[in-house]
Amino acid sequence: MVFRSLLAAVFVISAVPASAQPKPKEECAAQNGQFAEVQYCVNSVLAPEGENKFGPEAFTQSEGKQAWCEGVVGYGIGETVTLRFKPAIRVQEFSFLNGNPATDDTYKNNSRVKLVRVQTSDGLAIALTLPDKKDAHVIKLPRAAKPQWVRFTILDVYPGARGSDTCIAGISPNLEQLNK
Repeated sequence: MVFRSLLAAVFVISAVPASAQPKPKEECAAQNGQFAEVQYCVNSVLAPEGENKFGPEAFTQSEGKQAWCEGVVGYGIGETVTLRFKPAIRVQEFSFLNGNPATDDTYKNNSRVKLVRVQTSDGLAIALTLPDKKDAHVIKLPRAAKPQWVRFTILDVYPGARGSDTCIAGISPNLEQLNK
């Protein structure tokens, strides 16, 4: 009887939806757009190096001027960038600017995302391989969605020449076509 109660408790705990489970500590930066406020939240940040900062504020700046760099030991596999929309908006495409493209050296020296999982609050989930190029790449969801959030999870990287810090310079939703 005790075994059944324990087993039932395990099933109840595992059945708690992900949205109700505790979230890791996040750092966020917000940007007001034409259709919604977009909050960029990350679960780790590389410590500043002199005047160079690597927090989520990089996503609210001009693409290519700054980059978010994860702040865990290793290549940042499993680290996330979550875009939260207030209010929820229709979206199908994202512009993804990989690495730290400030200079050719910073791009080559830092790791870049190779494989990324994209999940939405309304149930879409895809994994895709990104090209190792300095230009922005378009990520297209299988269908238009109206999520409250979209999460990008690093699954694999192109290793940097001088370190394991993985960087992303920009993730921008393409809202113009769907929200007119």
